[in-house]
Amino acid sequence: MLDKQKRTTDVDFIFWQEWQKYQDYLYHCCLKWMEGNSTEAEDALSMAMLKAREKMEKNLQPIDNFKAWLTTITHNLCMDILKHNNHCIVGFEDADAMCCCANNTLSVEGVSQDENPVLAA
Repeated sequence: MLDKQKRTTDVDFIFWQEWQKYQDYLYHCCLKWMEGNSTEAEDALSMAMLKAREKMEKNLQPIDNFKAWLTTITHNLCMDILKHNNHCIVGFEDADAMCCCANNTLSVEGVSQDENPVLAA
């Protein structure tokens, strides 16, 4: 059995070799899934890369179809991002209302949660 450092080195080599093969394909998938928003597509692709690398190291089973495996991880991540983004903006009819998804707080321009009991709830 490989020692941990040797296994990590092997996994890194294999992962980056495979990732580079499919990176452009995955970017175009992200672009489509993120509704043409290139910034969000790039962010999603970066997050998918990190998630896939982490999963590959923990995975004990061989990956038969690396492209399909990466595509599934990337698709699921994009859907999670879209779901999160849509959840934050659902129900806001007022153009001045905004959701700060980074820290999961709600705010209305110029009004704090302390001043408005609706926002505090």
